[in-house]
Amino acid sequence: MYSFYREIHPPTGVDHCVKCNFYSHAEKNLVVACSSYLRVYRLTEVAGSSESSAGSAGHCKLQELAEYQLYGNVESMDSVELVDSYRDALLLAFSSAKLSIVEYDPATEELQTISLHYFEEDELRDGMRLTEHTPVVKSDPEGRCATMLIYNKKLVVLPFRHDSILDEHDLESPKLSHHDRSAVLPSIVINLKELTTPVVNVKDFQFLHGYHNPTILFLCEHQPTWAGRVPVRKDTCGIVAVSINMSSQQYPVIWTITNLPYNCFKVMAVPKPLGGTLVFAVNSLHYLNQSFPSIDASLNSITDSTTNVPMKKQPGVVITLDGCNALFLSHDQLLVSLKGGEIYVITLVIDTVAVRGIKSFNFTKTAAGVITSCMCSLGGQFLFFGSRLGNSLLLKCTSKRRAQEVGAAPSMKRMKSEDILGTDDGDDLEMYGSEISTGSSQQTSYSFEVCDSVINIGPIATVTLGEPGFISEEFSDRGEYEMQLVACSGHGKNGALTVLQRSIRPHIVTTFELPGCTDMWTVLSVEQEESVDLNTLQDVDAHAFLILSHKDSTMVLQTGQEITELDSSGFITSSPTIFASNIGEKKYILQVTSSSVQLLQGVERIHQIAIDSHYGAVTSCDVAGPYGVLLLQEGVGLVQLHEEEEQRDQLMEAGMSMSDDVSNKSILTLDWPKLVQQPASKITCISVYKDTSGIFSLDVLDADLFFPRRRKSSERTCLPSSVPNKSLIDEEDELLYGDDLLQVKKEEIKIPSDHIPSTPIHSRPTTRSILTYWCALAREDGSMEIYSLPEFHLVYSVRNFSAAPRVLVDSGPIHTHSSSHQVTSSEYRVKELLLTGMGPHYSYPHLLAMIDNDLVIYKAYQYPLSSVQGHLQLRFSKHNHRILLRDKKDSKIMKSTDVMGDNTKESGSVTTHVPQLRVFRDVAGYCGVFVCSAYPHWLFMSERGTLRCHPMSIDGPVVTFTSFHNINCKKGFLYFNNEGELRISVLPTYLSYDSHWPVRKVATKSTPHFVSYHPEAKIYAVIVSEDEVCKVLPKMSATGDETITLDPVERDDRFIYPTYEKYLLQLYSPTVWEPVPYSKHEFDSFEHVVTMKVMNLRSQETITGRKPFIVIGSSTAHGEELVSRGKIIIYDIIEVVPEPGKPLTKHKLKLLCSKDQKGPVTSLENVDGFLLSCIGQKVYMWNFKDNKDIVGVAFIDTKLFIHSATSIRNFVLVADVLQSVTLMQYREDMKTLAVISKDPFARNVYATEYVVDGQQLGFVVTDAEGNIVIYQYQPEVPESQGGKRLVQRCDINAGTRINTLFRIKCKPSVSPLLSREMRMAVTERRHATYFATLDGGIGYILPLPEKTYRRFSMLQSKLVTGLPHAAGLNPKGFRMFHAPRQASAYPQRNMLDGELLWRYPLLSNKERCDFAKQIGTSQSLILDDLMDIERNTAHL
Repeated sequence: MYSFYREIHPPTGVDHCVKCNFYSHAEKNLVVACSSYLRVYRLTEVAGSSESSAGSAGHCKLQELAEYQLYGNVESMDSVELVDSYRDALLLAFSSAKLSIVEYDPATEELQTISLHYFEEDELRDGMRLTEHTPVVKSDPEGRCATMLIYNKKLVVLPFRHDSILDEHDLESPKLSHHDRSAVLPSIVINLKELTTPVVNVKDFQFLHGYHNPTILFLCEHQPTWAGRVPVRKDTCGIVAVSINMSSQQYPVIWTITNLPYNCFKVMAVPKPLGGTLVFAVNSLHYLNQSFPSIDASLNSITDSTTNVPMKKQPGVVITLDGCNALFLSHDQLLVSLKGGEIYVITLVIDTVAVRGIKSFNFTKTAAGVITSCMCSLGGQFLFFGSRLGNSLLLKCTSKRRAQEVGAAPSMKRMKSEDILGTDDGDDLEMYGSEISTGSSQQTSYSFEVCDSVINIGPIATVTLGEPGFISEEFSDRGEYEMQLVACSGHGKNGALTVLQRSIRPHIVTTFELPGCTDMWTVLSVEQEESVDLNTLQDVDAHAFLILSHKDSTMVLQTGQEITELDSSGFITSSPTIFASNIGEKKYILQVTSSSVQLLQGVERIHQIAIDSHYGAVTSCDVAGPYGVLLLQEGVGLVQLHEEEEQRDQLMEAGMSMSDDVSNKSILTLDWPKLVQQPASKITCISVYKDTSGIFSLDVLDADLFFPRRRKSSERTCLPSSVPNKSLIDEEDELLYGDDLLQVKKEEIKIPSDHIPSTPIHSRPTTRSILTYWCALAREDGSMEIYSLPEFHLVYSVRNFSAAPRVLVDSGPIHTHSSSHQVTSSEYRVKELLLTGMGPHYSYPHLLAMIDNDLVIYKAYQYPLSSVQGHLQLRFSKHNHRILLRDKKDSKIMKSTDVMGDNTKESGSVTTHVPQLRVFRDVAGYCGVFVCSAYPHWLFMSERGTLRCHPMSIDGPVVTFTSFHNINCKKGFLYFNNEGELRISVLPTYLSYDSHWPVRKVATKSTPHFVSYHPEAKIYAVIVSEDEVCKVLPKMSATGDETITLDPVERDDRFIYPTYEKYLLQLYSPTVWEPVPYSKHEFDSFEHVVTMKVMNLRSQETITGRKPFIVIGSSTAHGEELVSRGKIIIYDIIEVVPEPGKPLTKHKLKLLCSKDQKGPVTSLENVDGFLLSCIGQKVYMWNFKDNKDIVGVAFIDTKLFIHSATSIRNFVLVADVLQSVTLMQYREDMKTLAVISKDPFARNVYATEYVVDGQQLGFVVTDAEGNIVIYQYQPEVPESQGGKRLVQRCDINAGTRINTLFRIKCKPSVSPLLSREMRMAVTERRHATYFATLDGGIGYILPLPEKTYRRFSMLQSKLVTGLPHAAGLNPKGFRMFHAPRQASAYPQRNMLDGELLWRYPLLSNKERCDFAKQIGTSQSLILDDLMDIERNTAHL
């Protein structure tokens, strides 16, 4: 068996975040790591409401600028500013001990690898093959070096070059130029055990501030202990500070403190001028300074018995710090997010006597937010809270006290600075006896406002397939079930049900049958306002006319309350329309036929231009603003609108008066510009673009603004002659006088922040007051040119555009005398071109093209290093959209492509191209491009700034499309399907399309564990849990009858009680996604729901003999001293008479059976109508009789602890928590449950499912190492030992843990252009096995034929070595099977990496041909195979 692995939804949980100058030193960016993805954001200010107060930072959102996929999970991340660099570099640590230093490359908009470091040698491992410790990388605050802790035993130091430093490598190679020297010097490995004070069991480490050499503080535990040994060994942690002298490679220990609480887990360096460090323990907080006594604060009463460290009780605070994240708002204010989402601001109260010490902590609870995994300050008042358990948030932190001081002039100046909240001159004023008291910061109250959120659908616990709550009647009789995916996401108060669908299902308002229509347009009319009533007068954007073009005529419909055909108007209806649109700021209508151009105002024709037959007939047209460009058979025409107001302004500027007899009607002019072109190269398509971004400009750009070079280290350290160098200052003088003088002098030479642009000019869209217009065109030779309008001057040219390169670069002016230029083959013919603005205010220019049958999308960005004078200084980078629109070249299919095959229509004897790329504005609040094809797609771009691609396959091929706004169809759209039906539709507004899939999150405010769909009641059953405080202690009764008593436990007010999960069963309706009233069932205290499924058990109530029931398995756990028991609970959903006005009350839960078990019920499964339950290592088979009771029919003992069971027919695959999987079979005639085969190797299994490929059956297993393994039962194979062992056939590493699997029958890979009967006759005997990960990703495993596998396997090996990979990572090593033990399994590697193979369609045509030739095939065969996979898995 051969299979194909692919991830179709990327991970969304945020693991790490860092703020850095990713693009240039002119702006700050947010970089987040989501498993194996890097995403770059910018903080942008949007138009705020008038209610926003003056001086506020405005309403800001996160704009996603780039996304990079890595072949490795980011374990740790930091940033560093290298010498002579235009931007910051990222330090990325990967398992086991890999480190990559990358930075942004503006020439290609990709990640450029600067340095690679590999520390996986056996000498560094000290004999350890596997380690649970992930590498942690941190950079020095002053940029002198970076360190990475590997294997929890060794420290890797990476020195960075400075201008004033020469290392031994430079001295040995004096001929190296300044640019040839690397910014990263050779690494140094320090064995922490060999220091003067050995450092072992490192829990955390940080760089300290204010030291001459880089100084690292380690938090370590010399004698490990745990909570059970606290009475014997308590204070086992300590800190060790090590100074790193990179020149002499000496590492002295300069500071040690021992006897800290055993549960210390985190250290944070306190910024200057305070200095020192904060040590976080679970129940206490400690401030340590080398020069001052420590400050120890107890946060609860548990410290009384767990530590001997003398502590001061923190008044009014009863919290724990385990699992918290923290960041400094200023040198004396710390923001802490606890594990429950509570937000505290901790103020370090300065001791005025000690000058630089602190005397106490002040805790202020400000808000409760998301449960964070990382935190980052974005400058100003904005904070980013990254989360793996909920949506990541952008927060605005404001202070009421500072807000009151905004009215004063000095405070206004501080508010405009880019300093973090709370950073002002208060620390200096305190130190020098200002009238502001030390307690002023304690009176500050904080408020947090959510400005933006980044959606996260992980961690996904379980998923289920169900029917959507609403689907249009037009789609209900298609013979295919439309499904949606419902997942349990989040934890605690961030818990939610995530409703996902991969494709868009529009809501149909009405349908008209209009066969023969080839194209259509909707236009506005200013006369519309005079004919409508007052209720619709305000809707000036409503479309007035619908123009339908047929083969030999045109139909014009007026769209109002009703859609009626116009009997008489100025439109030409006797011939087909080539193009129709509004022109001149929506005031006029332009209609273009093959031989004329009409200008209309409403239904009145005000101007008409006949096309000279010398230029041939019009084949296409495009309009933007007052300009329209006609593409004719023998040339290009420019149509320009001249309005009367424009003429009046010109006369008034000339000092002339206008007479009253001047015509009030606007006129059109038609010019015939002369283009620079090759003699044998004909124009194939055109596009007109109105630029509102400012990126398209002929002004010469200043390269210094795009690449602000970082000041050299000598410039940063050289001070005025009156100030000595900091390195020369005596340490005693620094301790006595501080470094305030140096700080003041440094501020004098800093560049003011007001002169630095907040965003990089090369990527920042700017709204220009003067609009510019441009025309892009493509030729038969494969070149693309951009001309300025109305002059038609060539300003950009790309000769190899039809090859679809990764980056489009200006090729320079075209030489007309060249005659050796060859015409490009028709295989790479540019069929259609579209240059349009997308996103907010249409300020993100994108170039889309249909090259052959492939869609390519480019994003424009300014690039000043252009060698062509007088041309646009920009480039276009290719967008990875992963859309395949091609069909197999089959004769049966080609006969059906009369409409969609070539997207052409005949106008008399002229063949014109029907545009496939249709721009839409404001469809349900979104703008973008709709792709008409046999596989239609939506391209959205919202304020997030990311292009989202969503298919719409529910209605088959789409011939033509246009947006439509009407009183009866608000912000909707129209489209024709392949059967000649006109659909008037709207997008469902309850879904968010600004995501990888259309998604809706239904908040449960509690942790969802299980969800299952009841097909008869069309209801979702959900198991959730809520945390409750436990103030009782379960004990066995003295009688010995296993009766458990709950004794109350009383502690002091500062004691933190433990919590337990209280489980509930709740029904949800998919129509409104609200809980069904009176359907909640609460379980007993300490009763945990371990599994829940909806099963079709045997029942005599139905004709089929099967009926769906809700079956629940629970476990009651009272602690390790009491025996755990369980229950099997069976519910039925019945219908009752609903309450008036409450239609959801028609469903109620009815308890049918509740049977106690002697152990915890860990798994349930339906086996041919029987109920299978797993209780510990025992497996039971039950028969549900008379809907009242379950009767045992068979049982069997297994290995250790069964936690998962999956069945197909009468076969059962059970998974052990440590001993892999076992295949069983139930025989009803003999009432026996027997073991068929099993996996002999140990494996920590997470989930199981089946792979169906015709008559072959495979068993999918996921484990704790992130592996996906497929087994088969093959008794004829020698290694199976006669069928006793399952044979491992396929394996791959997903890089993340997979907790749930499900199967769907594959869709046929036939063309949708075939008739419905022919499509239904083709069936697939394969199943696609889908999986969902704990990082929020979704993917599938698909079995492949051997011939396809061999072709893809050769291609994959070529792509591994032939393509550059970000951060220097190896895809083959990343996907290799990870065995927890050496020789515990035998990797087979028969599973292909679809993530790597899907990069093939994104390559240029030349690269695709080269790779295809290397493996002896053609690119069409490879693309056809990829297309088959895409069509087979076009579910949801």
